[in-house]
Amino acid sequence: MTLNPATRGLALSLSVSLGFMTLPLSTVAAQDADLNSPLMIQGELTYLARVALLPDTLAILELLDRSVPGGQPVATEQLALDGRQVPIPFALEVARDRLEETGSYAFRGTFLVNGLIDWVTEPLTIDPTSAQVDLGTILMLREEPIVLNYDFLCGDQPIRAGFDADRMRLEVGDEGFDLRAAVSASGARYVAVGDPNTSFWNKGERGTLELRGQTYPECTPLERDQSILRASGNEPFWNLKIEAARVEFTADLGETWIEVALPEPKLIEGGRRYANLIEDGQLTISLFDRPCVDTMSGMPHPLTVEVLFDGRALAGCGGDPADLLRGGEWVVEDLAGGGIIDRARITLEVGSDQSVSGRASCNEYDGSFELTGESLTFAPRLMTNEECAPALMDQERHFLDLLSGVRGFAVDPNGALLLLNANETPSILARRAD
Repeated sequence: MTLNPATRGLALSLSVSLGFMTLPLSTVAAQDADLNSPLMIQGELTYLARVALLPDTLAILELLDRSVPGGQPVATEQLALDGRQVPIPFALEVARDRLEETGSYAFRGTFLVNGLIDWVTEPLTIDPTSAQVDLGTILMLREEPIVLNYDFLCGDQPIRAGFDADRMRLEVGDEGFDLRAAVSASGARYVAVGDPNTSFWNKGERGTLELRGQTYPECTPLERDQSILRASGNEPFWNLKIEAARVEFTADLGETWIEVALPEPKLIEGGRRYANLIEDGQLTISLFDRPCVDTMSGMPHPLTVEVLFDGRALAGCGGDPADLLRGGEWVVEDLAGGGIIDRARITLEVGSDQSVSGRASCNEYDGSFELTGESLTFAPRLMTNEECAPALMDQERHFLDLLSGVRGFAVDPNGALLLLNANETPSILARRAD
């Protein structure tokens, strides 16, 4: 979908209302058009879910030419909602010279958050010969997510991508973009919703990335990370290994052993599912993105795993426990139940190279950590030697002593990190930095 830059003469007015997704043509109020006057399309956008729109939500209004596969925008406009909530009334004015009397057109509304589609309407048919079209209240639906199952390298820039019919999702660094199919002479071209200067042109196994007007070198496919995902459960004991798009499942003390190719997963609420992996019997694997504690070792894992095999439901844990520690800075809120000094800052960050670093109260520290199947230990050391108030210096020594005495960890239901001492008692409580 190429967003036509020629949108001069468009006026958009948005404010706030509830509605219905698709409307019979009879419900559309149409008036005979003055061919010299613009086409006015109005209505309200809303959804039924009791969730608020984020403050940085953009409303995207489009009039689509349905004679073009995927629907090419004839006109598009966007507005920052700045915290306004549904229902959102709108009025879109389209210059008459952009329309063909016999053309096929449709209206589509979208709520966009940080480049990704949050809510969207179905395309609603518009009569281009009308002077005014009132669509009433339009009920929006949540956009289905797209699995990012392709990796490319565009010059020095790695990207991840996923495709679904006429949609594409793109991840560049920590930014995400939803794109829709556009007209192209060859290959498949996709243009970002709300940003005509961001696109991806897929040509066979290669592609071309344009990001906010900057064109990158040709994108070549990257091999997927071949890291191994392991999962296991206890009583009855079973093991699972996923590697290189294959899955190996063992159970019944080794009497059951299955190795099969792994298909693309189906997205489910809170995770993904690999269903019907074998013909002679039932094998379905579900991976949920929520922490799980091993019932024997007490070690937390990032994934809750469910296996359905020949009528038996098997539960267990999967993934690398270190993934629960990595991924950003932790801010310490409590030391051994005594809190911390007001406005003092203690932080902890775990690296992929077994390193640990942060601020101890007054000074910066670094060091290493070791995570085994049953324990977690830290070996911190101060990097700087600043002098602060005596209370801060005492707190710093207390924190480093507690960190050196850590022997395990847990993650509570609210996502807080609990570092445990040898008695399995929380000695340090921390939360992710905002």
